[in-house]
Amino acid sequence: MKLDADWLEQYVHIVGGEPDGVITRVSASAFLEDDMAVSFLREFQKEITGHDLQVATTYFISSWRALCALQQYIVTLSDTWLDFSLSNMELLLCRKNGYPAIMFKLSEPAEQPWPDPLPHERFREDMIARFYSETLRPLAKVLARVSGLPAAQIWGQLPLGVSYYVNLISGRLEQEPDRVRLQEEYERLTGELQPSVFGLSLNPYRIKKKMIDDPYHPGGQMTMKPTCCLAYRTDSGSGYCYSCPKLTRQQREEKAAAILAASASK
Repeated sequence: MKLDADWLEQYVHIVGGEPDGVITRVSASAFLEDDMAVSFLREFQKEITGHDLQVATTYFISSWRALCALQQYIVTLSDTWLDFSLSNMELLLCRKNGYPAIMFKLSEPAEQPWPDPLPHERFREDMIARFYSETLRPLAKVLARVSGLPAAQIWGQLPLGVSYYVNLISGRLEQEPDRVRLQEEYERLTGELQPSVFGLSLNPYRIKKKMIDDPYHPGGQMTMKPTCCLAYRTDSGSGYCYSCPKLTRQQREEKAAAILAASASK
């Protein structure tokens, strides 16, 4: 799979040029300063009609899911790599197709060759740990500090979404062995990361999946979210997600019935 610019912008929100609809921007390094983080998150909060800074926080960290999946692909299968360090990244809040989106702009966007001589497997694996410990962990730390959300709840927004995007990338791969390898390496590498990489007592990727009925695909099942995304604290009117762990069994059954009824009426 080629890391073409159009695909990167559409699915991962990595932009090469100057995107349309920029509302505000900040270097990723500057975001580590509390006042800069709060300023950026307040703008994001307004765009998503969030009731407080905590909602902006969960939505902000969720915006990194596709980038996490791309990093996994790069480490596993790509012949080149991209620099996702905070010093090489600018964060942009844009209106994209009428909706707010967090975009990423790399100061040095060129793909880099892997180090020579081979082998470089350890370098690849270390890159995953560095991505989470040196890029995402500092961000999660400042997010927890300015929002008051537990760090575990912030990290908990990632695993299911990253898995979704790993599957999306996998679907673009032509060779079955590559698809299998990507999935296996994703589960192995993220699962083997030490909790200290995240600054937590537990690795958020080592979640015990709880399966529930899937009303969007009757007869199937889906994974319950490990933690609440706070979507109910926006003015979207959607309320709690069907897969939210905060719902009681009765509330989930009522939501499932509403989803099935809406599907049947189409």
